[in-house]
Amino acid sequence: MDFEKLFKELKEEITQIAKDRFGDQANDIIKDMEDYLAESKEKIKKWSLLFVDGKIDKDELEWLLKSQKDILVLKTLRQAGVGMISIGHFKNKVIDTVLEKLVSLTNNL
Repeated sequence: MDFEKLFKELKEEITQIAKDRFGDQANDIIKDMEDYLAESKEKIKKWSLLFVDGKIDKDELEWLLKSQKDILVLKTLRQAGVGMISIGHFKNKVIDTVLEKLVSLTNNL
């Protein structure tokens, strides 16, 4: 597994989701997203390897990823007046994207 390639693709996909969802505001939240990914990178790598090795299943991986959701602090969106419900939906989409990417990677091995 080439984790660095996977991580780069995740970054690109999450950035695209932000652009699709928030348009012009997306450029403002990229820094928040990069902070989240940087802070979570080692954990995501560790969990990816555990999942690929069959040491944890999809449900455990999903639970671990969701445990990181509070780290995803989207200060810029709050400052721009985006509602907490909308921010929550976006956080869930980010977590789901990471999970889907890791699961599809394993299915392709």
